[in-house]
Parts: sequence; structure tokens; C-alpha cells
Amino acid sequence: MIPALALVLAAASARAAETAAFLDIGVGARGIGMGGAYTALADDASAVYWNPAGLARLEKREVSVSHAELGLGTREDFLAYAHPTGRGTLAAAMTYLSQGAIGGRDITGRPTGDFQASDAAFAGAYGVKTEYADLGASVKYLRSHIASSEAQGVAADLGARRSFDGVGPGKLVVGAALRNMGPGLKYDTQRNDLPLRLAGGAAYSLSPGRTLAFEVQSAPRGGGADGGFGGELKVMEGALLRLGWSTKSAAPEGSGFDAARGLTVGLGLERAGFVFDYAAQAAGELGAAHRFTLAKRF
Repeated sequence: MIPALALVLAAASARAAETAAFLDIGVGARGIGMGGAYTALADDASAVYWNPAGLARLEKREVSVSHAELGLGTREDFLAYAHPTGRGTLAAAMTYLSQGAIGGRDITGRPTGDFQASDAAFAGAYGVKTEYADLGASVKYLRSHIASSEAQGVAADLGARRSFDGVGPGKLVVGAALRNMGPGLKYDTQRNDLPLRLAGGAAYSLSPGRTLAFEVQSAPRGGGADGGFGGELKVMEGALLRLGWSTKSAAPEGSGFDAARGLTVGLGLERAGFVFDYAAQAAGELGAAHRFTLAKRF
């Protein structure tokens, strides 16, 4: 499965520009708190985004709500519901990115007034167990709005995930996902590619709450590859601390490399069937981006 994903990616033509960049931000506080190294580990409702194959192992229904404050008035909201059945797990999710007022200018640089911009994705996903690996797929409807212009489109994700018990004293999980396959979005007469990404990684757990994870993400249309790693540690019953780092955050587009910007920290709390996760991500001169997730399994 993983080699097949790599072949699909290699066959894609490299075009100059990408649109719908919000599809590459990431969702949920747990995954971000671990440096974005979540493609192999994702085993909750946020797997709709990271790797739909992770849905296959859910044993209970789950609803998850996430909110992120990304700086300069930009906010990201994510809502997901996962429903296990006898033949696999079905899930639905919505991602919405809104931005504060943006100052418009004409071709001479003179102010023309503020305008609004927002992006949304509505996804349906399915994950299933097979004899050799867990497999998953999702289909997304995309809508992007900038001032008076609007674009719509569709995209799809594929994922695979496999667990290996008894690897040393713990368990190893490997996973891969191909995200955002689609024809792109068209504004007026110009069509730009979606942020096609191939992510692959692994996670090793000595026990629940003692986990290390890493992954590499290829972005040929956007230039090169990124990597991330992280871990979580149970400090007491129902409480976990997380730490991570990613090259994508350390070297944002248009900026130089700053190792401190790649750092993420997080906290997880579980009480009475509710799970609360928090993550902070360094954002240079903007301070920090904050993410909150509340989930319930029932």
C-alpha cells in the first residue's frame, strides 16, 4: 500500500502555485502537541484529517471539537464525529478557517478598504480493518472565499496503518497517508493545485502514555520535505504531557530557519469519558498559536 502511494505522488506534475493552504495546517491539540508526528499514531476522530485508516480501531462513537488561535485574527475550528460499525468506522468532519479583516490595496499600493477571507472543508471518511493493515479513505468538499471571489472543489485522501505487537518491550505502529488529491481550486480564470502531501511515520509505545513518534512529509509541489517528532508521557492517572518539534514550523515560507519556532508543547487530561487536550506552538514574533480540543467517547 505504501509503495503505491509513493508512485501516485511521484507521477503528479509539479506546478508552480498551491491554493487551499489551510489543508496543510493540521488539526487537533494532541497531534500538534507532538510536533505534527501523528500520521501513524492517529486513533481518534481527528484521524479524518491525519490518516483515515486510524478510524478503523475506534471501538466507541466519538465526537471531537477543536479550536485554534493562530495569530493576527486567524482562527481554525474543527468538528468531527466517528461511528464504528460491524464493518468499519464511518466519520464526518468540518474544518473552517477564518481570518481577521485584511487591508486591500490597488495596483498602485493605495488602500481600497478591508475585505474578508475564509476557507472550509467538509469531509466524509471510512476506515476498515483488513488481515494485513488498516485502510482508510476520505472525500472532501472544499470552499474558499476571498473578498468577492469564491472557489469550490473536491479532494480525496488515502491512508494505511499497521501495528506490530511485541517489538521489544512495546508496540510499533507505522502509517502513511496521501492527502489532498484533487484538481485544485479555480479563482476567475486561474486554477492552482491543492497542497498534495505524502506523509509517512512510525510511533513506538512502551505503554499507554509512554509514546515516541516521528514522521516525514513530502511536498513536491510546494518544494521539498518536512519532518517532525514528538512524545507524550503520563505524569499521573488521566494526565499526560507532550513535547514535539517540526521543521515546517521552524522554517515557515518566506522566513529563515529558527529552531525555536519548531517547538510545540501540550497537555492531555481525561476525566469521566471526556478528553481535553491543549497545545501551544511557537510562532516567532507572533508569540504562540494555541489549540484546544474537547472529545467524548460513548
